[in-house]
Amino acid sequence: MVKPLRIYWDACAWIAFIAEEKAIPTKTASPENRYAMCLNVLEAARKGKYEIVTSAFTLAEVCKSPEVVSSPIDNLAAFFERSYILVVPVDLSIGRRAQAMQASGLVTLKPADTVHLASAQRARVAELHTFDDKILALDGKVLGADGTAIKVCRPTQGVPLGPLFEEPSNEPKPTAE
Repeated sequence: MVKPLRIYWDACAWIAFIAEEKAIPTKTASPENRYAMCLNVLEAARKGKYEIVTSAFTLAEVCKSPEVVSSPIDNLAAFFERSYILVVPVDLSIGRRAQAMQASGLVTLKPADTVHLASAQRARVAELHTFDDKILALDGKVLGADGTAIKVCRPTQGVPLGPLFEEPSNEPKPTAE
């Protein structure tokens, strides 16, 4: 059996999934369907292709807003207990790693973001998925526990955004049968 690829999700990836972010503008590209991007990764994880790692700190950063009437995650705490989701505890070692990153000058991120990077290092991930441009800029610059560079990227590209951003047409819409 092939061992699943271990990836790390920053809190913003979880938030994009929970809030079903579907039409998020970007600086350099067309709007992103972040929900679909994250859903594709979660589906692949459910099928054994990935193990998704996140920090216990994510639980404090991610919550279902009262404005969100329905969500793919109605019971957030239980969702993080799935077999393909691994949670790294925030402890003294993680705190020291995060502090060392800030002191090194390599990263100029908020402390919470360096906690995510330190957690990704400890978990020996191949990739770190995020939508945060400051973290994306660190692609290949943060070394994992084994000394290899961690790939920092957006989650796998999801389905296209669809007709919301296209010119309306007079063609009839397809019906479900």
